[in-house]
Amino acid sequence: MSDPEDHRIKDHIEMWKHYDVLRQAKNSGFLTANSMLVAITGFLFKEPKAVALIVLISLVGIAVCFSWFLLLTRNTAYIQYHREQAGGGNKEFWTPSHPGAPHSKWLDRTSSIAFFVLWCGVPVFLACTR
Repeated sequence: MSDPEDHRIKDHIEMWKHYDVLRQAKNSGFLTANSMLVAITGFLFKEPKAVALIVLISLVGIAVCFSWFLLLTRNTAYIQYHREQAGGGNKEFWTPSHPGAPHSKWLDRTSSIAFFVLWCGVPVFLACTR
């Protein structure tokens, strides 16, 4: 391996570590925000007159999940761009191959989608039960 190629590989690995730390921090923040909203909603379900407040919290939860999804989408684009640049223009050079397994770009967004479905379901549940 040539010296410039060694440098490129080391740079790629360091950038990958940086992206991983950023993604974990973003997910942690959004998971915490959603968990707090779920806890507040749980307390409010005990109150019969808190329907409007629960719906408002659901709308905030939907907005949080939507921004989380967009942020992870942008992060995925950065990672794909960096992989292509590190591979000398080859998009598949740094992409791990796992036949039959979903790409991590879809798995990253799973939590945001799950919470989004939860927040969309809360008003429906309220409409059916109250």
